[in-house]
Amino acid sequence: MRRWKTWQKTILILVVLGILAAGSYALYVYYKPHRDVTNEKGVQLSAQNLYDAFKTNEADANTRYLDKAIELTGEVGAVTKNQDGNTVVDFKTNDPMVVINCTFKTDPGTLTPGQTITFKGICTGYIPDANVVINEGVLVK
Repeated sequence: MRRWKTWQKTILILVVLGILAAGSYALYVYYKPHRDVTNEKGVQLSAQNLYDAFKTNEADANTRYLDKAIELTGEVGAVTKNQDGNTVVDFKTNDPMVVINCTFKTDPGTLTPGQTITFKGICTGYIPDANVVINEGVLVK
């Protein structure tokens, strides 16, 4: 029978510890409670100002807005439902090819294109020449 050398035992221990650490982190992320922006103070912006910030300097806008609560006011361009059945509102910008895409976590009621609303949600990023994405939102007014 072959005997284990010290370096083989060390590697085996490190691999097992790595697997345990990865599993612990996965459980931590899985059971982490969802963020509720309802009671958070949001950064107040117009839809156009948010789009301009990302278009002008994406790195700076990511630092200021990414993963932060954003309270966005603007004109509704379109109202749709996503594959999960959540309401999605596209806020208009001056660029007809770009919208601010906002997904509600609860039903906001009846919204119509052309209506001006204030939405609060978590900014999750910018897709250049397409849209700014905000999720987990609620209707403020």
